[in-house]
Amino acid sequence: MDDFLRELESLRKAIDEAMERAISGYPCDVPLIREAMAYASEGGKRLRGAIVLSTFESLGGRGDATPFALAIEMIQAYSLVHDDLPCMDDAEMRRGRPACHRKYGEAMGVLAGDALLTLAFETAATSDLPPYRVVEGIRALAYGAGAAGMVGGQVLDLGPGTDGSPGSASGAHLPGAEGSVTEAQVLGAAETGGTREASGSWPSLNDGADAVRLMYRLKTGKLFETAARLGAILAGAPGDIVRKAGEAGMSFGFAFQILDDIEDASQGGAEDQKDTLPKRISVEKAREEAAEALRRCKKLVTECGGPDFLLARLADYYLASKLGLAP
Repeated sequence: MDDFLRELESLRKAIDEAMERAISGYPCDVPLIREAMAYASEGGKRLRGAIVLSTFESLGGRGDATPFALAIEMIQAYSLVHDDLPCMDDAEMRRGRPACHRKYGEAMGVLAGDALLTLAFETAATSDLPPYRVVEGIRALAYGAGAAGMVGGQVLDLGPGTDGSPGSASGAHLPGAEGSVTEAQVLGAAETGGTREASGSWPSLNDGADAVRLMYRLKTGKLFETAARLGAILAGAPGDIVRKAGEAGMSFGFAFQILDDIEDASQGGAEDQKDTLPKRISVEKAREEAAEALRRCKKLVTECGGPDFLLARLADYYLASKLGLAP
């Protein structure tokens, strides 16, 4: 386990250093926006970027996937900046310090997020990997971050009011008779070329717990799915491996969000107002779902080539450290 943690820390530092170079060296005539971008992108575990790099390497990728690791971390950073805005979660703090909009103002928070999002795709496009893989990677990144993925999840999390007041991620927040919502309404934007992106089966949205599960999959799971898919796509892996890698990432992301909400609830504070799976089904049942998702993640990664992949070891680590369970 110590070797794994050292590897994870090494990847985090490498991504941090590359991120600092990418933003500080970006040609921009307005230093303030670059400063806000740098502030917003600092910190974090860099798990999504690490999954891109490690999956790429584990599947025999040749070359450098760093531009895509940076891109997905920039998208994660932008999403947090916008999530903290007064019109959304109205968060004062992020990672132990003032949220970007609290330090630089609300308008600059919006613009810093916008700038990180656009820089993400510019950075991905600098990759010197085979062009057709780069194009497919950019497409996967856009899909996972957009309305069919992370942004769609934010809609579920936000609530129905035009004032942007936080919601409960229940079906009542979405269009439909008497506040109900159909799976087709939520996932209609998730159709690409007649087929849905590989994320496992989506839940029925018959109750609030199902809607929370869907929100977890879209808002959090989709970027983890995208990270694993990117590593496989850029390595030139066959389609079935790309699919399984993506499903593994989704399973990990789903568990990650459950465990994050359990931890937040144990600490109290503003997060108590959010609708979460532990609240809907109990902490114990939520822990069981997280464990099941982590084990499914490891099984899928093993089918991709071996249990030594970083994503499989992440699943083992979370099973042991967060749930006290044997891998």
